[in-house]
Amino acid sequence: MYIIITKIELEGTDNLRYTDDGYTTDTSMANQINEAYDASLGAFLGANRTKLELGDVSVSTFFAGTPYVHEARTVVEDISGMGLNEITDINLL
Repeated sequence: MYIIITKIELEGTDNLRYTDDGYTTDTSMANQINEAYDASLGAFLGANRTKLELGDVSVSTFFAGTPYVHEARTVVEDISGMGLNEITDINLL
């Protein structure tokens, strides 16, 4: 089992770009990454869902102080051909 670590950053003013940054087999690391996401971008999206849909708030508001966040929720059985490196230290993201 491989857990894909995805980098999420702002592209333009309102679009998010998702880039596979690497992988891990360490579920503890994946949980730490996802907890940080949930406490940051996930919380922002949840708190502002209606305002985002109405155009009263832009996702760029969140990224004004944060260049990117990571997420580790995609689980695959094979990473052949994906060109991903193993991330063994969360501080290297």
